Amino acid sequence: MVTAGLVAGAMIAFGSLLVAAGLFARPEPLAEALGRLSGDSPQRPATTGGLRRRSAGWLGGVLARAGLETPDLDRDLQVAGRTREQHLVDKLTAAVAGLALPPVLALIMTIGGVDVPLAFTVLATGGLAIAGFLLPDVLLRRLAAERRRAFRYALSSYLDLVNVILAAGAGVETALSDAADAGHGWAFTQLRSALARAQLAGESPWQAFRRLGEDLDLPELRETASGLALAGTHGARVRASLQARAQAMRTRDLADMEGHAEAATERMSVPSVVLVVGFIVFVAYPAAYEILAF
Repeated sequence: MVTAGLVAGAMIAFGSLLVAAGLFARPEPLAEALGRLSGDSPQRPATTGGLRRRSAGWLGGVLARAGLETPDLDRDLQVAGRTREQHLVDKLTAAVAGLALPPVLALIMTIGGVDVPLAFTVLATGGLAIAGFLLPDVLLRRLAAERRRAFRYALSSYLDLVNVILAAGAGVETALSDAADAGHGWAFTQLRSALARAQLAGESPWQAFRRLGEDLDLPELRETASGLALAGTHGARVRASLQARAQAMRTRDLADMEGHAEAATERMSVPSVVLVVGFIVFVAYPAAYEILAF
């Protein structure tokens, strides 16, 4: 009986490793990816990552038919720098892991002489599978919210740099470009990329900022683009507008940081409250037991 259990556990572990190896296959070589994107070589079905792509395509089709895809998923994926395929594979992998973990643990405990109820194993399997399926969505939304918050902080600094360059006598487009080149980080990289695409496409910088704000779901960037468009087309006072917008964003960011600090302070008090409640229960339990025993 013990030997059969060990063999079954080894087979389950080996099958899980095979599934993980198929889902997380080696990435596509850089030369093939560049050739496919440039159109110099015909597209060929890649031999690596086939199971991963098929699994992601199957899960995406199931979610689309069931109407379970959220409209903000693509924006969150773009903010987080991930692809839909990676996200779907993460969901499927976490669900499979949650589905396989309770039976494996129940088998190990049964081999060790502990009787695990079947109903508990079934409930734990379903609960962990659902939790694993939803966990990547929660992590994605949290990462996207953190990146959007960081972008708002960087945008106020960017507008201050633009004001400084405008005060030195530069034009609006030159100030926008030089201020983007002066910063570092993901937010400034997005701004530089948007300005570079606008220059190649012959568009104005505010059009690029408005499109970037829509893609990343950043209302502050769309409002900034509207102010820049007004200055560029009607000759409005761009310095005063940008300075007022930067000041308003700093005030909002400060209130946001104070709110997060207060929330963190409240979370820090939770362990102390639990410890006090546990101590009270520990002290009061003997007396309550003696009283209720009579």
